[in-house]
Amino acid sequence: MEIRQIRYFLAVQETGSFTKAAEKMYVTQPALSTAIKALEEELGVELLIRKPKRITLTPAGLRFRDRAFAILAECNAAKRDLMDTGAQRQLRIGVLDTLNTPPVNGLLHDFHTTYPDVLIHLQCGSKDDLAHRLGQDKVDLIITSLSGEEESSTMLPLYQERFVLVVNSQHPLATRSSVHLADLHEQPFVLRKNCEVLNEGKRVFLTEQAQPHLTCRTDEDGWALSMVQSNLAAAIMGETVEAPGIVKVPIVDFGLIRTVGCLWRAHSDPQAVQPFTDFAGQKNWSMAG
Repeated sequence: MEIRQIRYFLAVQETGSFTKAAEKMYVTQPALSTAIKALEEELGVELLIRKPKRITLTPAGLRFRDRAFAILAECNAAKRDLMDTGAQRQLRIGVLDTLNTPPVNGLLHDFHTTYPDVLIHLQCGSKDDLAHRLGQDKVDLIITSLSGEEESSTMLPLYQERFVLVVNSQHPLATRSSVHLADLHEQPFVLRKNCEVLNEGKRVFLTEQAQPHLTCRTDEDGWALSMVQSNLAAAIMGETVEAPGIVKVPIVDFGLIRTVGCLWRAHSDPQAVQPFTDFAGQKNWSMAG
């Protein structure tokens, strides 16, 4: 078994395609396919279900994926340990795209102020993107929304927040102390495609028979906020979001919340992760949500 075979296997499971995986790993598709086939023969099991549209994992492949992540993480940790001798301490943090908010930004600022000797490398992405980067040891920990299914020993909840209606200060609903979903019926609205509760939110809207007029679909929260600030549409976002000219209004019958927290791997370097998680765990989050 070779490290390159493990990297090729993980690239295929991430992209769902031999072609895309080969492009990602900068090798030819036949070379990648041959390497993975040799890995399967060595292990004595098929790891991949080869379908025309998307490659998926067999039950054995699912089991091997966790081992592969751990093996790759250990190799990267060993390499990093040798390279970091005498160098400045570094911490690679992945942050969910939708968490460009005062609580998270404040945490990063306060940690940097308290530990100025630690060089922080930030990466942003969707929940799935960050999970893949964490599994492949491209980040040491991630700050994301928690589903409740995470391993408790490698997870630290930080705070919870509601989802609220975000409108321009001149919007007709801006002066309301609260709204119902029915109040959004046929109102111009921004659909945030990267929202963690998107599918559940759609179900709630259907239950309440409220159909906003979707004027924009975007996976960029910055663009959604620009639409709100220009009074072109309303949006539903986490209550800790802040921006000039916006008003946040509670939604009586939406009821969805998100738990924000840290995730790391069982094989993460404790010298890198623990100072940050200890610091985050001691922070007063009462203002967050």
